[in-house]
Amino acid sequence: MNETPQNQPPAGSGPTPIGPTPIDRLTPPIPPTGHFSEQPFVQYQSHGYAPFPTYPQPAQPLRRPSPTLGQRVAKAAESGLIGKILAGVGVAITLSGIVMLLVLAAQAGLLRPEIRVAGGGVLAAVLAGLGVWTGRIPERRPGAVALVATGIAGLLFDVLAMSTIYGWLPALAALAAAGLIAGTGLGVAHRWNSQTLTLMVSIPMLVLAPVVTRGVDEALIGFVLVYAAASLWIQVGRNWLAVFIVNTAAVMFPSLIFTQTSDQSWLANGFALTAIAIAIGSSLLLVRSATHPEVVALTSGFAAAPLLFAAGSLGAAASAVLAAGSAMYLVAAFSTTRFVTRDARIMWLATAIVHLLVAAGYVLDADYRPSAIMTIGLLLAVAAPFAGDLAFGVRVAGTAFSGIGVLALTGDGALHQLFSAHLQADDGTHASLLVGGLMGLAATVLVTWSWADLYPESAHQLTVAGSAVGLWLITTVALASAHLSTSDADTAFRAGHAAATITWGVAAAAALLWARRLAGADRVVVLTAGLAVMAAAIAKLFLFDLAALDGIFRVIAFIVVGLILLALGVSYAQKLGEAEPSETTPQARPAA
Repeated sequence: MNETPQNQPPAGSGPTPIGPTPIDRLTPPIPPTGHFSEQPFVQYQSHGYAPFPTYPQPAQPLRRPSPTLGQRVAKAAESGLIGKILAGVGVAITLSGIVMLLVLAAQAGLLRPEIRVAGGGVLAAVLAGLGVWTGRIPERRPGAVALVATGIAGLLFDVLAMSTIYGWLPALAALAAAGLIAGTGLGVAHRWNSQTLTLMVSIPMLVLAPVVTRGVDEALIGFVLVYAAASLWIQVGRNWLAVFIVNTAAVMFPSLIFTQTSDQSWLANGFALTAIAIAIGSSLLLVRSATHPEVVALTSGFAAAPLLFAAGSLGAAASAVLAAGSAMYLVAAFSTTRFVTRDARIMWLATAIVHLLVAAGYVLDADYRPSAIMTIGLLLAVAAPFAGDLAFGVRVAGTAFSGIGVLALTGDGALHQLFSAHLQADDGTHASLLVGGLMGLAATVLVTWSWADLYPESAHQLTVAGSAVGLWLITTVALASAHLSTSDADTAFRAGHAAATITWGVAAAAALLWARRLAGADRVVVLTAGLAVMAAAIAKLFLFDLAALDGIFRVIAFIVVGLILLALGVSYAQKLGEAEPSETTPQARPAA
């Protein structure tokens, strides 16, 4: 009995699909016309075909008309933006008027000094009191902040004028009065929790205070130091990064100018060292509550700029001053492990390292600066295993100092010593080259060991790189030692080069013998390095020593390098002979 399968259309009704096909995987043929009629759709549905799927159309977003200029101005007025702008402009204009009252009126001879000072003080006090009274209502505090800031800044300028222009107050009394006034304004800012009020006092002070003091002098530096210390307590526990940046700038820039213009070097360095102490102490207290502690630490590092420039006027005493500043940053970096992030402590560490580098440049003459720089790299390499989570940064710093020292030593006479028997006047001495080479060797060994201990999988590659630097330093030490051993420069030059050639050959032999014990990529690296050094030794022997050396030194160099090559040839031939089976040896037959 012939039956039509249920999943196939009857004969003559359309194309017959081959094999059973799920309905959701079939696609109906394209109709001959541009639209479906109902009859073909019913036919497709009855034969098991699915209709075309329909998808919901996404809703079109409603386009709102852009606000007009009047609407934007009204919105800004409602949000208080216009009020803040007007208040800020009013602060600037009012403070400018107070400054004109104190300075320009004095220059023009208008009014008596007592009237000018008293008038400015009364006006500033009235503005501050009016601001405090207005700020009792929280909704009015944006305007009240501007009034209080204007009054406080005006009182500060009034005190500075009494001290520097008229000489009515001694410096210490003026600084004490300024600190008391600033503390009053900061007390209001603390009560209102207003960073804006603090900024509106600090910024005008930074810009207009030098106008009142007629330049940067001891009174201005002492004033900004007292202000920075007095404004610290209000920032503790708050994320007021802008206040800390402004206060640090208010201390740094005047101190930097004073160190370049003052002839009192010790006073300038004392101010610079005090600025560092205030910056570090502030950053230690503020870093816990800051959302970006690394920015706080970096800002405190910029406070060291005046000291770096001021130390140059002290000569050898700069080392003590810079060491004191570096010690402060090192203590901050290594004593705050529990509550300060690693990035912030790296900023302090980097600043301390810069101090050490500058100190090395100030404390020693040009001949021994490479030695001092490599000594710092040596100390950092020793300290790296004990630096905790700062170990990587200390290793990087130690490597950088060692590399800079080696490059400085190369340019300071080591390279010239390689090609000439007589050093130039600006190339240092053989004694400094010997000391620098020995310190560089010690630093290179410790830095290489430190990195190899951190990355044991790359120990062989690191050892090869460190050995290449060490080979160059050994060459420098050999030549310098030869020159120090005899007064005959030509004899020392030949003896040193003979020792250098032999040293290269011994180093290459050691690398080739070491490569025999390795396998894989490590063996390739060490073997390649050994062959390269041996090739350099042979090239030096024939291209340089054959022409530059004579007598016993040339004979010694050729004989020693030749014996080394013979020993290596026998050693590697023996290993190959042991590894390859003999042709007369019967091959063992495999067991059944």
